[in-house]
Amino acid sequence: MSVSLPEAFSLEEFIPGRFEAKHEINVKGKAIPFRSVSEDFVFHSPDGAAEASLFAISYTAETKETSRPVMFLWNGGPGSATSTLHLECFGPWLIETDEKGKPCYGLKENPDCLLDQCDLVFVDPAGVGLSRLLNPEKAEKYYSVDGDARSAAFLIIEWLRRHGRWNSPIYITGESYGTVRACRVIAELGRSPYSESRMVPGIPVQGVALIGWAAGESGQPLVLSMMPAMAATHWYHMEEKPCGQEEFVHAACDFARKELLPALFEGDALPEEEKKRCAEKLREYTGVSQDYFLNTGLQLRSAGDFQKQALPGYTLDLYDARLKTPNHETYRILGGDNVPIQVMNGLLLPRLNIQTNRLYYTGNINVNMLFSMDTEDVGEYKRTHMECLADGMERTPGMRLLFASGLYDLCTHAGNTRYMVSHAGLPRERVSLREYPGGHGVYSTEEGKKAFLSDVRQMLAE
Repeated sequence: MSVSLPEAFSLEEFIPGRFEAKHEINVKGKAIPFRSVSEDFVFHSPDGAAEASLFAISYTAETKETSRPVMFLWNGGPGSATSTLHLECFGPWLIETDEKGKPCYGLKENPDCLLDQCDLVFVDPAGVGLSRLLNPEKAEKYYSVDGDARSAAFLIIEWLRRHGRWNSPIYITGESYGTVRACRVIAELGRSPYSESRMVPGIPVQGVALIGWAAGESGQPLVLSMMPAMAATHWYHMEEKPCGQEEFVHAACDFARKELLPALFEGDALPEEEKKRCAEKLREYTGVSQDYFLNTGLQLRSAGDFQKQALPGYTLDLYDARLKTPNHETYRILGGDNVPIQVMNGLLLPRLNIQTNRLYYTGNINVNMLFSMDTEDVGEYKRTHMECLADGMERTPGMRLLFASGLYDLCTHAGNTRYMVSHAGLPRERVSLREYPGGHGVYSTEEGKKAFLSDVRQMLAE
């Protein structure tokens, strides 16, 4: 389906750029000199005309070592920039927060930055961040699952060439839709002539961190896949907690597996008393009323129902269910302000010596509207994103995967990831499945961020 959008207003003049600056950061008591290189990667058509430019911000430690690991990172959307990953988790500097933990205008050094272990490259797709679609007639080429992944893969190859890093182990981090991009990039970089890659470069990926798995649905009933998130959220909002969160979530999932699943299988044949008992247990573990589950046949109609009914008088946030909006106020899924766009343009870009008249867009919904989620045929069928991962792990015996889910994420919920991973046929000894006390971005709490980065460090060390 084609989407027609109004012509955009712009004060920009696109001039490809490369900007460098020197910095220093203290990580784990050690001063690390590093360099930032921020640059355009311009893609051309066969006649030499510019089609699109992907912009990347790189942080590389000052060392002559050419085999140092390098991690490429991107966010989701698909029209979301890496600014969240950049400013809230991985970057050398993080966005300041006020006494309530809300982002505010300022930057502070990140003591958990990974620059002591690897270099970092933050990549934005065309139309987001400082990246641009230069020829609107090429939207279909770049705004599709495979086209988007192909451009990201060739950026990685060109980055290795420009920086002389052919011997560096490659790691990838993707969040939300970025998990889809990660799967398809692995296929694009691969050497199988039957995979999505047409150029078969054969560049291995050593490790992948997948935050908020959005690359497939399990097909199981929503009430089952959302059970970990609903239980964790209900526990968080309880005034009197009966036990620790881990114990509570485990008990809820145990109930779902041993009692709720057989009850759902019975359907209308389930005795009324058993139905009432299960509905009451669901209320106990989710906060949603017994009547709701009696009316729905023990099912959950939507994540939105849980958002609105789990905590009377409030609507819970889709991306971080710790947050709540009183029902007499308007719930805004994107919030009312955008401090990251101010911090990126007003503070970080000048610090990195990025001199351009382009605005760093933290998001662009036009990209989402134009984007095609269809994938290309490979042989006689379309490969799933998980199959791309499995194929990559088969080609690269050392590749490791870290699946990271936030327990308060009602969008890409942990239960779906649990089920998908346990049925994917992946080599389990090289797969880590982790859940953190965070939202869609598992790093939205300090506890979640530290635990997640510790697991990423472990992946880099293996």
